Amino acid sequence: MTNDEVREVALEFLKKNKVGVLATISPEGGPHASLIYYVCDDSFNIYFSTLESTRKFDAISHNPRAAFTVATVDIPQTLQIEGDASEITGEEKIKDKLSNLIEILESNNTYYWPITKMGALRVVLMKLTPTWVRWGNFALQQEEDVFNSITIAHTAI
Repeated sequence: MTNDEVREVALEFLKKNKVGVLATISPEGGPHASLIYYVCDDSFNIYFSTLESTRKFDAISHNPRAAFTVATVDIPQTLQIEGDASEITGEEKIKDKLSNLIEILESNNTYYWPITKMGALRVVLMKLTPTWVRWGNFALQQEEDVFNSITIAHTAI
């Protein structure tokens, strides 16, 4: 597969899924991982919400380096991203990305957006900007290359 073909398949996988694990580094230097709901754009940027009072937000505030993984079990595939996370500011930028995220979060008629159960605290919208992306497709034959690193071209939000 060419880099463009790998990129297209990996992006389709990322957009099809809605939940992944975000790993951060605590202010004390320890690991922290959280399950997050997310949306993404064509540059593999990940957008997610959190509360200002969470360990995730505290960790990112002290060290923006983060990793993110999405995987499926039925068809063994995974997408791994490393990059820098930051809070999105500016009403128009927030409105655009948050509306897509809320649509996903409200699509479940049985359960609600997890942060609605955590009290009336400030909700923040975050962005993980990738510096490295790896697509792993373990459904391929053994002789094929199951891992592909993807070259990322950054675009400003």
